[in-house]
Amino acid sequence: MIDENVVAWLREAPFSDPNLQRLRPDFDYEEWFRRGRAMSAAVDTLIAYLEQEDLKHPSADAMRAAYALGWIADDGQRASTALVRILGSKDVSVRSEAASALGRLRSTGALPLLERLLNDTDENVNVRANACIAIGRMRVASSEPLLRRMLGDTQQFLVSCAEEALRLHAGAVT
Repeated sequence: MIDENVVAWLREAPFSDPNLQRLRPDFDYEEWFRRGRAMSAAVDTLIAYLEQEDLKHPSADAMRAAYALGWIADDGQRASTALVRILGSKDVSVRSEAASALGRLRSTGALPLLERLLNDTDENVNVRANACIAIGRMRVASSEPLLRRMLGDTQQFLVSCAEEALRLHAGAVT
């Protein structure tokens, strides 16, 4: 069930509209996360929202829901399942935020999928970059060779992400 109060909260944060960001340059995301965590229906609503998303024609709020879920959910299986599903979206920003959220939740069950995304040279570089960071956040020993291999990638952005992923993988504070 979708709680409209949660949807209203979700839409408060300025994301994709540069005019909103100019109008709200001091938006406090930490406060926004705190209020989201305090809403008893927030995580369930975000999961339901992502479970209902049309992957071929995602709504304007799908990226927001994936982003928020990664910051306010615990590492529950339902959240991870919803985020893995939304990785199939046709929208790059949705896929990118879903990959990032899986890393923040340290959803190790999604590791093989994130590794495939990182290895997929046809995938958008931002999705690959977020998959790389997510893999590092999970701190799974078997993923270190892949992260090290990314240090030799031809795209400097991915090399920088691999460096950060390896730092995270080594257990640096996140």
